[in-house]
Amino acid sequence: MRAWISFEPLVDLRTLFLAQTCALAAMASMFWVARTPADRGNGLRTWTLAVTAQGLAYLLLANAGRLPAWASAGLGNALGAVSVALYFVAIRQFLGRRYAKPWLLAMIVIVTAVGAVTGSQYAVATIFNGFVYGLLQLLNGLALWQRPQAELQRVQRVVAACYVLMGLVLPLRAAGLLLAGANIDYLNMPLTWQEPIYIFGFLFVIVTNLGFLQLCKMRAEAEVRQQAMTDGLTGLANRRALNDAMAHALAMAQRSHQPYAVLMADVDHFKRINDQLGHRAGDEALAAFARRLRAALRAQDLPFRYGGEEFCVLLPDTDAAGVRVLAERLRAAVAQPAAAAAPTITASFGATVWQPGDTADTLLGRADRALYRAKAAGRDRVEIEAA
Repeated sequence: MRAWISFEPLVDLRTLFLAQTCALAAMASMFWVARTPADRGNGLRTWTLAVTAQGLAYLLLANAGRLPAWASAGLGNALGAVSVALYFVAIRQFLGRRYAKPWLLAMIVIVTAVGAVTGSQYAVATIFNGFVYGLLQLLNGLALWQRPQAELQRVQRVVAACYVLMGLVLPLRAAGLLLAGANIDYLNMPLTWQEPIYIFGFLFVIVTNLGFLQLCKMRAEAEVRQQAMTDGLTGLANRRALNDAMAHALAMAQRSHQPYAVLMADVDHFKRINDQLGHRAGDEALAAFARRLRAALRAQDLPFRYGGEEFCVLLPDTDAAGVRVLAERLRAAVAQPAAAAAPTITASFGATVWQPGDTADTLLGRADRALYRAKAAGRDRVEIEAA
């Protein structure tokens, strides 16, 4: 005896549309209430507009038959196209990439026209939109997948994967509807094979919205951490960052026993620049010094503003002979003729090389003593202190 089991659809299409409308309305409300000035540059405000437009589109489609065709089909399709375009723009704003406005506007116009012409033949518009939206979702997924920041990678790749899947699902559903015939009563037909697709669509809305919000939050936190570790005047890492980098450098030196040097630098006669030319000129002198210092360093070297007119550089794979050569090169680079009306800058340098048993305090102490010897010996010179 053979038993046949049939499954009734869990929900109908209109109910799914209303459920998505409620979810999108709740998300849009939270996004609007929680918006901040920082959201202007990360795409979240554009994303919020997209969520709002998509929620309105689903609300109109859910009420098809109760509303005139121009409202449910024409305006509903227009709002749907606007939401897809806004999501596309928001993602590129977040990634800092350009996008082609004319193509997006053309897509909105064409999708709106198809919805208006087909009227209550929702299957035709759904088939057409499936191919168009599928392409845009694939492009979104590929854009998010490429070169994510390290701290954002896991969340960004999850959102990207959702977009890629949706980019494949939409044209496949459109092809299935095309095979079923464009004259079907789409909104009232049994979901059957479409039910998993719409459930995935509901999950897609939840995951991508929460994922994008999380990406914006994580980036904002990373930027705050970066600002806390960066000197605002020179753009170099600050003393807090130096403490972290020094701890890491010491641990690496202990494990590898590779040479490691610390270099301290002090802008000569900085007080005279401030007193004679003003604090603005002093700030410009420090910024110019930082630029020249950074330009003359190797890729692996790490410069920091230690405080006031003092700077520190961590020099991996550098022994006593190497640190002297590098310090002399930095001294010469810093002392290049200044621009017109700008003070000539020179600097004194003191350096030391890591020895087993050294701590951050002993290394910085020796480099500092070497620096003061350089200043006492006439400035604009390099001194090395051995352990």
